[in-house]
Amino acid sequence: MRLPQPEMRRGRIEIIPMIDTIFFLLVFFMITWLTMTHMKGMNVSLPRQTKAGGKAPSSVMVSLSPQGGYYLDKRPVAQGVWKERLTKSLIAHPNSVVVLNVASTQKTQTLIELMDEVNGVIAASHTHAEVLIATPRTGKPDTSKNGADATSGDSGGSHDNR
Repeated sequence: MRLPQPEMRRGRIEIIPMIDTIFFLLVFFMITWLTMTHMKGMNVSLPRQTKAGGKAPSSVMVSLSPQGGYYLDKRPVAQGVWKERLTKSLIAHPNSVVVLNVASTQKTQTLIELMDEVNGVIAASHTHAEVLIATPRTGKPDTSKNGADATSGDSGGSHDNR
């Protein structure tokens, strides 16, 4: 006598639970990796907002051209003289903003050294000036105001006061 054997069913691999498990593991490892990484950055003091009725602070722009020439308010200045002129300008306008504009071809270390020098001038002049870093414009330059300021390769450089 033969016993009836049940029909053999083929096993199925369900892909949806497998995808859910893989994404769960991916998120778990990403979060774990981010908590184990020590983020390094530079402390930046952002400018404080002025009162609505107050007048805007004056600004002084210190530029460094691709060739290494210094400019103070878009006028060429000798390397040893720009600190003295900046000090005089800061003493005349103690709450002014110093805008740093370094050519994009210069190294980041050059920008950091210039920031240190400007901070030293501010400390020596005993003023409350703030330092801003000019960022290059992205996209098409706006030539409606002044075509010379729209180019990023000129010796004075372009800046974006945001």
